[in-house]
Amino acid sequence: NPETPTVAEIATNVQALNTFGQALERVGPGNVLTGSAPYTVFTPVNGAFEPGIVVEGNTGVLRKVLQHHVVDGDSLKAADLSDGASVQPLAGEPLTIGVGDNVTVNRVTVTNPDVSAQEGIVHVVDGLLADAVDRATLTPQFTIFARLVKEAGLESALRAPGANDGRTIFAPTNEALLEALDTNDNGEIENGEIPPDAGGILRHHVYDNVLLASDVPSDTTKVSSLEGANLSISGGDGVTVKSDDEVGSVTFPDVVVDNCVIHGIDAVLIP
Repeated sequence: NPETPTVAEIATNVQALNTFGQALERVGPGNVLTGSAPYTVFTPVNGAFEPGIVVEGNTGVLRKVLQHHVVDGDSLKAADLSDGASVQPLAGEPLTIGVGDNVTVNRVTVTNPDVSAQEGIVHVVDGLLADAVDRATLTPQFTIFARLVKEAGLESALRAPGANDGRTIFAPTNEALLEALDTNDNGEIENGEIPPDAGGILRHHVYDNVLLASDVPSDTTKVSSLEGANLSISGGDGVTVKSDDEVGSVTFPDVVVDNCVIHGIDAVLIP
């Protein structure tokens, strides 16, 4: 039916979805919907992109993330989805469906199912589907963290869900990493400024369990980082994470991704 809007028109014209629409336009709908129609598209609301995304130099990553929201070859209505089912998107790992009070996809919830588009079905979801490395690469506050993860050879480790089906990453913001490592104060971290034990330092910011900000106990609790040393975390008015004398406050909580939750912190924790 020519009166039925396209996926791009829905994403662009519905105000609550237009950040996804802008991202689709940036990459080109034809470069995202590259499989065979009909499609099932899990379309994130604008808030899912907070605290913002940066595209310059990252169009390939953005395309991969957008394609991770698209299943081709079938229009899967909410009633067709079964609990525990696995569906393969155009890019990335399979998506896991949950069916209970709501339909979920990985760690996000379908808030508005079964929107008809020319090319198939759109389900509106309340979060962005991406792994931790891609999300950090596209998040302005975490771009240096993402670069260091790649240079330290930790990409595959931080794309994986870990032993407990999800992790918590306390990611130092760009500002925190520059303060800790930019010894010549030129506003960037050169290769010579990356510590030789960067891999261990980065692993010390990862806890092998999913912990949303609201789940952090108000009393100080010790947890073991992937590096092996303890972190002391406490909630209450705000979440803090401490390692020896370094204390980081969570400034960007609950950036939920496929395999974990990322909390941006304002310090670098040295094990």
